[in-house]
This record gives sequence, structure tokens and C-alpha cells, in this order.
Amino acid sequence: MPRGDGTGPCGQGPGTGKGNGDCEKKAAMLAVIDAGTCVSCGACIDPCPTGALNIKEIAVVDAVKCTGCGACVDICSAGAIALKPR
Repeated sequence: MPRGDGTGPCGQGPGTGKGNGDCEKKAAMLAVIDAGTCVSCGACIDPCPTGALNIKEIAVVDAVKCTGCGACVDICSAGAIALKPR
């Protein structure tokens, strides 16, 4: 979640006390894995800026860490990840 201290995942300016509007919109979204489509390639792991993804039998999203940025969606060649409203 936005912290307004410059340390959050969405790059808020230090000391502003305000979140980035785009980040707040994205935080309302969550990456969801389609278990039938995921091929467990792991390509989504490194692009995730918050470390919200890991691989078990398929990719798994940590909903607490996920900011809904879409980096995993963009990189998934199988099309197994989508952003959904929280």
C-alpha cells in the first residue's frame, strides 16, 4: 500500500504524505493466476517489484504484497495471469 514516504512500491515522493493516483488505482487490483494455463516457467517472479509471486506447482500470488502493477501480466507468455478487482 502507498506509504507516502518514498519507500513504497509506487515511487511516492519523500515527505509528500500522498500516494500516486495511478498506484492507488492499481492497488485496487490483484494478479490472479489461471491454474489451467500456468506452465510454471517462473518468468513472472523476477519482474515483480514487490516479490508477491513464487512458484509452487504453479505461480502463486501473495495478495498482501501484490500492488496490481501488472508486471507479471505483461511478461507471462502463457497468458495465465490477469488483473482482477480485489
